[in-house]
Amino acid sequence: MRQANADDARVLAEIHMQARAAAMPLLAVVHTQDEVFEYFRDDVIPGSDVWLASSPAGIAGFSARKEWELDHLYVALPFWRQGVGTALLHMAMLTVPRLELWTFQCNDAARQFYEGHGFEAVAFTDGSANEEREPDVRYVWEGPDDHV
Repeated sequence: MRQANADDARVLAEIHMQARAAAMPLLAVVHTQDEVFEYFRDDVIPGSDVWLASSPAGIAGFSARKEWELDHLYVALPFWRQGVGTALLHMAMLTVPRLELWTFQCNDAARQFYEGHGFEAVAFTDGSANEEREPDVRYVWEGPDDHV
């Protein structure tokens, strides 16, 4: 594991787009690859706690957290179901007593993943507040009382 820097933005954008397309092939694509790259370079990396899981084959996945909000957790396709997501999630949980996140209701794998790690669904929306206009769900994880 290591923290991300601006040089990682291109590969983070690629992992983000490829993982979303594989997990939710019917999800609307609302940004170009260049727009996603610029978002990671200009907003996510400088404004979040971004961790990368790396392997000899390259970056296996990443997470991005702002305080207690987990904004991104994506795993490169060749590394799915190998514990990379769990390692990244545990890294995000290390220094906060609580995590919150959004995921799409149609992303069954993500929902099972978060629920399996103790997250509780606390709100469901019709998607009118997100760019994709896809119904989503809000999850919350509360760490132990003696956390941090």
